[in-house]
Amino acid sequence: MAIGNAHAQTAQSAGQAADQGNSSLDDIVVTAQRRTERLTDVPIAITAVTSNQLSGAGVAATQQLGQVVPGLRLDLSGGFSQPTLRGVGSSVAGAGLNASVATYVDGFYRPSQLSNNFDIADVESIQVLKGPQGTLFGKNATGGAILVTTLEPTFIPSLDVKLSYGRFNEIRTSAVASTGITDTLAVGFSVQHRRSDGFQYNLFTGRNADTADNWNARAKLLFKPTYTLSFLLTYEHTSINDNSSATYSAYRGYSLANDPAVVEALLPGTPLPVVIPQERGIVNLNAPLAFRVNADGITLRSRLELEGATVTSYTGYRDEKVLISQDYDATDLTLFHGVFPPEEKTFSQELNVASNGSSPLQYVAGLFYYNDKSRYPSYLATFNGAAPLNVFDATNYAVSYAAFLDGTYNFNDKIYLTLGARYSIDKLRDRFAAFPPAPYDGATRTFRAFTPRAVLRYAIDQNTSIYASASRGNKSGVFNATGFSKDAVEPEQINAFEVGFKMSRPGVRFETSAFMYNFKNLQVNRFTNTASILVNAAKARIYGGDFQLSVKVAEPLRIELGGAYTHARYQDFSDAPTYLGTGFPGDPIRTASVDARNFQMTRAPDWTGNAAITYETDLGGGRFLATASYYRTSHFYFDAGHQTEQKGYGLMAARVNWTTPDGHLTVGVYGENLTDTKYLAQVLQEPQAILQQYGTPRTYGVALEVKF
Repeated sequence: MAIGNAHAQTAQSAGQAADQGNSSLDDIVVTAQRRTERLTDVPIAITAVTSNQLSGAGVAATQQLGQVVPGLRLDLSGGFSQPTLRGVGSSVAGAGLNASVATYVDGFYRPSQLSNNFDIADVESIQVLKGPQGTLFGKNATGGAILVTTLEPTFIPSLDVKLSYGRFNEIRTSAVASTGITDTLAVGFSVQHRRSDGFQYNLFTGRNADTADNWNARAKLLFKPTYTLSFLLTYEHTSINDNSSATYSAYRGYSLANDPAVVEALLPGTPLPVVIPQERGIVNLNAPLAFRVNADGITLRSRLELEGATVTSYTGYRDEKVLISQDYDATDLTLFHGVFPPEEKTFSQELNVASNGSSPLQYVAGLFYYNDKSRYPSYLATFNGAAPLNVFDATNYAVSYAAFLDGTYNFNDKIYLTLGARYSIDKLRDRFAAFPPAPYDGATRTFRAFTPRAVLRYAIDQNTSIYASASRGNKSGVFNATGFSKDAVEPEQINAFEVGFKMSRPGVRFETSAFMYNFKNLQVNRFTNTASILVNAAKARIYGGDFQLSVKVAEPLRIELGGAYTHARYQDFSDAPTYLGTGFPGDPIRTASVDARNFQMTRAPDWTGNAAITYETDLGGGRFLATASYYRTSHFYFDAGHQTEQKGYGLMAARVNWTTPDGHLTVGVYGENLTDTKYLAQVLQEPQAILQQYGTPRTYGVALEVKF
């Protein structure tokens, strides 16, 4: 699922402005349609942010992107990253179970939900494409796509070193370097490291539980033997050792440990009462906690510029190994601990041809191959103080083939018609053993999908347009190998309709859109006795609208506003899974099904919005920059049955920098969650306890950057 040279950049030079006539001085160039276009001309709802905008809003990791993208939430389920965009997301996690909003890094699809929450260091820009992207980006993009672009090597020597120190002893360091070796060969390196003591104190161990020590290194080699031919080879290594996603307390105290009779029956002689903290910053966990990721990836992008077209090949391989250890009862008792080591290997190959001339017909056509193996080689569960028991060994295999064609015809410089389609074949197989070395079992299944789109755009003038689109998104069917299932779940499907308006003027950029989705065959968990199985059990209708406004009030002052309304409701979900009970005496936690018809969909707040103000001016011979941002979300639920909820809240961040006259040194101070808002970052429903994790409290610190 590689994409084109996906990036967003600010075209600020006089030459670029002149080429674009009366367009905004801050035109943004994107490749959301797999070819380079101005954001104003692309008939898709897109939020494109640069690294400077991310820094100003306090966004240091992809998991915080929702603070700058209206309509987007990025939640965790354990260590699994689960984005929700315009109400479309996924609440399931496991081997081969991918998110409904696809993530791409430098044009390569990242299927694993376990490594998509990563720190941002050498990122050039991020684009968030809203709505189904099945034609151009394939399966598992039913809600949209997140496109992350990192910096490419340059032939001009450069070095950028950043260092910051903040509350909770958080230290962030990064270095990005690039230089030319010969006239045709350039190299680039980046390394980043983050360590933190965390803020959650563990009563059982007497020290903080959510420590982090993460680092990432990336090396790129750019070879340009001719003006029209280039090869970009990239190697990346990621090491994550971050216990924050495995550190929980009990939501409203809901835990089996609350009931003395249950505790005495399961763990006789246990001193009572059991301490079950609920406040932010305090946990009481006796299991060894771990969330560790070690991943290696290598990619090759080959590009040939021809007269009228560009031919690009994307070849990628990624190997990822993870260790997760969690305390599922949220207490210092051994009611249930779990340890499992997911691993995933992915290979992809794409070849596409995209037009690059000025012909009335602009197009992109491609072929795609994808091979993925996602395995849980074991799951060691410790129940009621007994010896660990290996519950399963489960693997999902996926092989995919696809062909796509998408073209836009310009009839008279006013009317643009886009037609496109993708045909995909997904061959799936699962293999599992319950309580190995028991015999292995499994099954195979093939799915086929046709995902078209049609768009009509009318250019009112060179910098103003309206559009209407119809498209289809498809999330592949899947086996639930960890649920020991030989019955595949059918694909999710969205039929989407959208209208939009985009305008760009000197100092002003405005975009708005309205949409409606018909969503069927939602892949959800359903309880059978105490087991959780994956099924197609719901359909939904989603509608709403969003807007983005950027205004340069005066030369030093810029204001950015964004907002989204999303009415996401289940239409038919008669047996939505939930857990009832509190765990307190007489009210045991138990599985149940509820009728969720007309319920707000999981992690889909009705309202989200963000605002940012930037002030930049000369000061003391150097350059002064101050930014402040605010994010707001309305009330939402973490589960389909509306048992676990989060009230509306807001987050504020600010940053002040001063850069020396020569531009080589920048010093600054920053603050995040300045109002010290208490909010839940995730809630997980489990039979032993309902687990919760709070978002990070107020943080602040100092930063230093050196550039050459």
